[in-house]
Amino acid sequence: MAIERLKRAPSLYEMALDNIRNAIVDGTIELGEHLSEARISRQFGISKTPVREALQELRREGLVRIDPQSGTRVFLPDEREIEEIFEMRHLFETGAARKLFDLEWQTVASEMKGIVEQMFKCVDTEDYDRYRGLDSAFHNLIVSGSGNRLLIASYVPLSSKIDALRNRGLKDIEVVRRSLKFHRALSDLLTAGARNDFCRELGRHISNSSRDYEAWAVRQTATGSQ
Repeated sequence: MAIERLKRAPSLYEMALDNIRNAIVDGTIELGEHLSEARISRQFGISKTPVREALQELRREGLVRIDPQSGTRVFLPDEREIEEIFEMRHLFETGAARKLFDLEWQTVASEMKGIVEQMFKCVDTEDYDRYRGLDSAFHNLIVSGSGNRLLIASYVPLSSKIDALRNRGLKDIEVVRRSLKFHRALSDLLTAGARNDFCRELGRHISNSSRDYEAWAVRQTATGSQ
């Protein structure tokens, strides 16, 4: 008789980590918001210990900042940090793209085409929440397509910060339309096997996105100072 291995239930630490991370990324918790161990533990109905461990992991991932005097706050990037985030993104994704073309890029091209088709449908129906999720999936596909396990694992924390920005800054319809245009072009270039053009346009897309989010950060600062 074949018996399936029992799946281990997630620990309280893992559940706290996933829930806090998801809340930061999807915008339920605001950037720069103060996080209280006591309040979170009451909300989750668990002790402070797994919450404290989760916040320490999120600190290592860069999603929260812990200061002995001011306490724990969600990261709130300024223009310089956004520029640095996107410089790292450029290194990760263009490096992954070059590796991608040495592997089964045709399979990735087919998946990417499907994502872009769904993105068009989301814009037509004004489902921008789903569009942002597809945007994330598009770029994660490039990284996972590299086949490099260390690169893929190292990209995860950066991807969470990008998603947190994407879910707040990618709301201007003109920015969305520019984004869609780039994604369609990238999909076409990958389908054609155009390695150099794909890597160049991917880099240009990331640079344009960096400028969009830097402009968003300026607007947020101006709004917060009023």
